[in-house]
Amino acid sequence: MNQLRGHVGERWRQLSFDDRGGVSIFVAVITGPLILLAGLLTVDAFGALRARENADALAVEAARAAQQAVDLDYLIPSRGVRVEPGAAATAARTYLSRAGARGSVRVADGGRTITVTVTGSYRGVFWPHTFTHDVSSTATLLYGTTRPEDGEN
Repeated sequence: MNQLRGHVGERWRQLSFDDRGGVSIFVAVITGPLILLAGLLTVDAFGALRARENADALAVEAARAAQQAVDLDYLIPSRGVRVEPGAAATAARTYLSRAGARGSVRVADGGRTITVTVTGSYRGVFWPHTFTHDVSSTATLLYGTTRPEDGEN
């Protein structure tokens, strides 16, 4: 019996001080949830990025719609290209309204520059937060351009 106690005691000491395999269990238990958490947060990160890209596309298209309101009384006698500010702003707002987007429109530089700012948002699925993005797009009307503005040939 003493021999059995001695053997059990010896084995117990070996097991209690032997940490081989301890880190493997820790890594196995922690790695799975960490990968899952990273994957879930990535879903929200890409959702927020998609909302930003959508707001940018809407701003670009609203600015393009505003460019269609060219002031013909100014264009026909070859004085240049500009938009009628009221019609341009209305065209951009109409586009945003039909797209279901919130935004603002500013016509400046005598009707040559149109800036549309769109606010896009994404409600996180796994992260309880609403991501909001304000994205602007500016359209500048060009007339009589024969080469790029930065002087490249």
